[in-house]
Amino acid sequence: MQVAEAFKHAFLKQMLLGFQASVVSPKSMGFQERKSAIKLSADVAMAVARGTRKWTRGLIAGLSKEHQNRSFLQLILGEQYERLMKPCHSSWKIPRCKKIVRRSLRVCCRRKKKKNQVGVLARTLVAKRTQELKILVPGGESMDGFSLLDETLDYVVSLRAQADLMQSLLTTIEASKLRSHSKGTLPERKASYVGN
Repeated sequence: MQVAEAFKHAFLKQMLLGFQASVVSPKSMGFQERKSAIKLSADVAMAVARGTRKWTRGLIAGLSKEHQNRSFLQLILGEQYERLMKPCHSSWKIPRCKKIVRRSLRVCCRRKKKKNQVGVLARTLVAKRTQELKILVPGGESMDGFSLLDETLDYVVSLRAQADLMQSLLTTIEASKLRSHSKGTLPERKASYVGN
């Protein structure tokens, strides 16, 4: 799945705002502090760029559990902080006709008698994997099965986009450093060739 340009633009904008707010510099912070500030900025940027999904609210709520992060989040997000902190309790339910439900229950009861052992094993595996998925996706504890799968797909796509954008940002920074180093050393090289 491709990520929209609007997501990329919003992510980079929010990421740079996070860098400015945390003042990520080698002189004022240690390595672990810089790493934490960059990760926090990237997570907040991803959540803000994606908008109001259940996993974005869960991610912001999880990040704001630590007191030191709460003030940073309020500084970066401003008015959006309160909106993203509101719990999202809506669940996605499929409207069903009573007649269809009764008919499917009758069919299920017949099948259950025949394949009871296989069904129990399959349901156990699905329940176990669903619980593991609820732990991995931010805010997944409060989601039902259908919305969990939908939010998981969206979260994975956003994580992939975050990784790609951070990689391109790193490549850009390294390229600019190489250009600035090569410009500074170019006259020195010419002078050494002229002198010999």
